[in-house]
Amino acid sequence: MARLMDAFVGGVSYLHKRKIMRFTQPGTSVATPAHYDLVYLRGGSSRVVTAWIPIGDIPVDMGGLVYLEGSHVVGAAMEAQFMKDNAGLSAEERISAYNRNMGEGGWVSKDLPDMAERFDTRWLMADYEAGDVVLHSPYMIHASTTNQSLTGRIRLSTDIRYQNVDDEIDARWGKHWSLDDML
Repeated sequence: MARLMDAFVGGVSYLHKRKIMRFTQPGTSVATPAHYDLVYLRGGSSRVVTAWIPIGDIPVDMGGLVYLEGSHVVGAAMEAQFMKDNAGLSAEERISAYNRNMGEGGWVSKDLPDMAERFDTRWLMADYEAGDVVLHSPYMIHASTTNQSLTGRIRLSTDIRYQNVDDEIDARWGKHWSLDDML
């Protein structure tokens, strides 16, 4: 994976220390609302690549990752507007996904059908298999859906992020998770 990411980022890749493990039980309303990752990575380079990795097979009914088609352009425009609107905030507040001008938790929307209609596009989904790795830009709008497994399987996945080691690294992602890291 490191060699692939070196080629992808155009140099020596840096794997962020903070990694996210997700689990979703069937029959719950837990899903990740629509967002783009730069909302949580604003303290460093925007040239970050997220690798979403399913742990085991994740068919569509288990609620894997979904992408809003073509939304990297929408995410970039949203981020540009955010930076313009928040120029007067302190540096610390400007990088926070929880600042006074952000939606709840940095989410773009919890209404996925409305987003597809608003941007005249569609949500893309797939069955994922063990061994898959999905890479996306920090501007790509994505979400997950609820786990509706009829066999009671828990969905497991991880998000890891890479960037070129020469680019500015968001200090919050350069250390392991802690309760007070504000991410």
